[in-house]
Amino acid sequence: MAASRNAATRWMAWYQRNLKERPFRTNVASGALVMLLGDTCAQHIELREKRRRYRRRSEDDTTRGADGKQEADFSSYDPSRAAVMVSWSAVGDVPINLALFSLINRAMKPFGIPAVASFPQSLLKGFCFFVPGVIIRMPCFISYVTSCEHMVRNAKEGRPVTHDWVEMVGTMGQKMHDNLLTIFDRGAKLWIPVNTLCFWAVPVLYRPLTLSFVTVGWMTYLSLMQHQEEEEDKHESDKEKQATLQL
Repeated sequence: MAASRNAATRWMAWYQRNLKERPFRTNVASGALVMLLGDTCAQHIELREKRRRYRRRSEDDTTRGADGKQEADFSSYDPSRAAVMVSWSAVGDVPINLALFSLINRAMKPFGIPAVASFPQSLLKGFCFFVPGVIIRMPCFISYVTSCEHMVRNAKEGRPVTHDWVEMVGTMGQKMHDNLLTIFDRGAKLWIPVNTLCFWAVPVLYRPLTLSFVTVGWMTYLSLMQHQEEEEDKHESDKEKQATLQL
């Protein structure tokens, strides 16, 4: 027990030293690891939901289901999707957080608001962090993930990565049209309180990592919601095709 505590103490001292000496690389590596763990959890949740919907639909459809799959056909883990999410954390999410933290602290300093602020001051900083963050982050996230997944799918199927690029741009625009306003609304309800507490209660060194943990939960929610809608649309499309063939 004592050895475990000593190992944990040494690890924390090493981590704090790297945060101070190499803040960018340490936060990027930490955020990427957290995103990997979160996306792995999300994929397992989605697999469980797909199997549950399959069992429910198989009661009404044929023994192979409307999509022609057996329950065992569902892939348990998609490493390419995990790679896209981890790369987004490394090149997009964490750098955006670091830049916004630095920008807001510098912008607030002339008004006498320190890095470690009171609760009302932290509320103001949390709101200021959210507005440019969501305006910049979410369109970048949708564009990045949609384009990367499109290229990965093309590569897996032996096509040039730029194949059907116009279709990908259309999909990207449709996702933004369908989801951005809802994301902004629900994001405000989550992120303004989280940002406020982060500025008020979390030490400066650990703020980007703290937001990365919350971001995993937020991205997991968005992924689950989006995949559920796609699965339902696919099921309805398959049923329509079967009905057409029967006619």
